[in-house]
Amino acid sequence: MSDGSLEGAILAMARDRDLLERVRQDPAAGATELGITQEWVEVIVSGDRDRLRSAGVNDGITILVSRWFRDDIGDSASEGRLHVDTTTPLPPKDLPEGLVFAGGASHVPDLLARPEIDPEEGVQRLLAGYERMAADLRAADPDVILVTADCHFQSFETQHYVVGTAATHGGSMEFFKRPDLDLELTGSPQMAEHIATAVRAAGLEVEEASRVDLDHGLIVPLRLMLPRPDVPVVPIITQPHRSFSPFGARAFGAAMRAAVERSGLRVAMLATGGLSHWLDPGKFGGVDVEFDTYLLEMLRAGRGNDIANLEPYPLLDHGQYEFPNWLIMLGLVGPGVRGEVYTYEPMEASGGGWTVVRMQIEEES
Repeated sequence: MSDGSLEGAILAMARDRDLLERVRQDPAAGATELGITQEWVEVIVSGDRDRLRSAGVNDGITILVSRWFRDDIGDSASEGRLHVDTTTPLPPKDLPEGLVFAGGASHVPDLLARPEIDPEEGVQRLLAGYERMAADLRAADPDVILVTADCHFQSFETQHYVVGTAATHGGSMEFFKRPDLDLELTGSPQMAEHIATAVRAAGLEVEEASRVDLDHGLIVPLRLMLPRPDVPVVPIITQPHRSFSPFGARAFGAAMRAAVERSGLRVAMLATGGLSHWLDPGKFGGVDVEFDTYLLEMLRAGRGNDIANLEPYPLLDHGQYEFPNWLIMLGLVGPGVRGEVYTYEPMEASGGGWTVVRMQIEEES
């Protein structure tokens, strides 16, 4: 059920008290009149604001359900918990032609720079997840890899998402006192131009950067998973400190579909970043296992694209400011694709809930 149809039903009942009473008296008939399912009618008239927020309905509208439909002025029935929809049928997969791999992995600097600070067993499980997905990436045999990461140390000209257009990309992790962990990558100026053109054709903004300095956001996952040294890589950099829009990230990824299909290449898409991860003073080291679990369950259920319908605050409040990196990947993949969680490790010393997830883009038997 789309958030738009739910919002329309709520507003229709808010404007017409007779309609609201008819729906309350006969939810089945109300579902037909409103054009939504009876289950969602019952969610609305019962005042289940948490379910509506989980479906992406705007908070300003969901409070109508609590304050006006239930007369709950204090919104006391809401727990603020998000729910995973496992009842609505998934839409059929609609993958862009040429996409041969998609997944996401955390870009934990300490995993390479100083793994000894975290529990050894957790580190080994996390590395095993990387190794498993590295094998998947090798088997996919991509001609080019698109990788999203957030901006850590480099400044760009705009607040937009950035596509690296250079023929080569280089950098090191000297910020973490490990300048030996350098990496040199081959770029793909032509693929980068395809992406920029497709994004602008969709009416969105993008910055083309002739230089993207590699930091741990790209170095860690690619040192662990790059299938061969010469495979071209296009870095796509988000700037959450300048702009944060889950919906916009998904739209950016969806716009990239045309570029993948136009390229004629075998394309792999890798998202990097969190899950929960705070850099705020006084919050570093916090891990929100409950919200991380919600995100992972959404991915398992094939509802990853729906996360973009959330208002930005839930993600930011739970330390998920890197999740737009994943939403770009999910927008490219499209709805209805389930994720397989290879590993999830909450590690306070290195500062986050770290995970490796492969999207199941292959045909199901």
